[in-house]
Amino acid sequence: MARERLFLGVDLGTSGIRVATVDETGRRRTIVTRIWPCGQSWNPAAWLHHALQLITLISRGRPSAEIAAIAVDGTSGTVFLCHPSHGRPLTPVLAYDDGRARAEAEALAAAGLATGPASGPYGGPAKLLWLIRHYAQTRAVLTAQGPWLTGMLTRCHRVLDEHNALKLGFSGQWAEALARAPTSAYLPSVVPAGTPLGPLRRDLARRLGLRVAPLIVAGTTDSTAAFLALGPLPRGSGVSSLGSTLVLKIESPQPVLVPESGIYSHRLADTWLVGGASNSGGAVLAHYFDRAALLRLSAELPLVSDTGLHYYPLLKPGERFPMNDPTLAPRLAPRPSDDRLFLQGLLEGLSAIEARGYALLTAHGAPRLQRVVTTGGGACNAAWRTIRERVLGVPVSTITDRPAALGVAHLARSGWMAQH
Repeated sequence: MARERLFLGVDLGTSGIRVATVDETGRRRTIVTRIWPCGQSWNPAAWLHHALQLITLISRGRPSAEIAAIAVDGTSGTVFLCHPSHGRPLTPVLAYDDGRARAEAEALAAAGLATGPASGPYGGPAKLLWLIRHYAQTRAVLTAQGPWLTGMLTRCHRVLDEHNALKLGFSGQWAEALARAPTSAYLPSVVPAGTPLGPLRRDLARRLGLRVAPLIVAGTTDSTAAFLALGPLPRGSGVSSLGSTLVLKIESPQPVLVPESGIYSHRLADTWLVGGASNSGGAVLAHYFDRAALLRLSAELPLVSDTGLHYYPLLKPGERFPMNDPTLAPRLAPRPSDDRLFLQGLLEGLSAIEARGYALLTAHGAPRLQRVVTTGGGACNAAWRTIRERVLGVPVSTITDRPAALGVAHLARSGWMAQH
């Protein structure tokens, strides 16, 4: 009897790791989740450790199945330098919202060295210059969260998928700021998302108890994986991922690139995913309210009218989209004595950022917004959905059962099918 063939996706998120499998027809088979232990969100050793544990859990739970291919997604713009041969991290991890490379970004701008969608202190070029300046390494390669784990599975650390590469300064070619010495020595090769890279390392296949080493496929970013998990959508469907940050995407027949506003485009077959990622999002809500309080207060919101508070919810100065301003200060005052009004003001502020983001995408050539599909932890908040529908002016629906891990599992499947 033939063994069931499964395709596995690993999603490295800000709050935890999720692993999912689909079968040859694309049907979901397994999803397992683990929350990051305290302090391990940006720890590469933890990413590898927990990924291998969850893959082992799945493989042992389905002894009659064969894992045929694996792909990984991670947060875009999260970068560091690693050793090009064995992958050991050589610098700290600079997370997607880390704006410490401000001086480097200003120097690049002053020199007229455009870096496209990766401009500013949150982009890869400025972060790479910061890493080189503070952690000089003779042998190192620039990597990102998902590609690093992919490299650990293959021992190939000089390859980057083009979705992650976009935030690092690659748009068909590396930005001029990077393609010159000495930075050029740190640059990996770039391949399309879904490209077959080779088999899983033999030692890891044995460690995981896998009879056949799965094919490792070049992955993508977390928000693109979340989009892929939804399947085909009607034209004009925006996808809002309400996680720790707010990420917007809409499918477009042509790319839209407006780096000064944080707008970028990912190629997806013969179309493009146009979007942007704000530093605002659910992390702001979690900072002020625990889960129980958030659920209780959300159910008590009057919602009969706007609060008029006009917040711009950020945890620290700096924004990427819908404006690219590393100095933008949080606007969270005045704070009402009634926590319900404070929460409603936060939700209104988040909704205003979302509406401004979609309006900006349309103004620069993306399709006109007709409806919004919501994913992520915030998708379950009914009060937030009511506010968003009022602010966005279009129907808002919720999909909570298709995590990004499923999207990257589908990518693993398509990469395997391309080779077979």
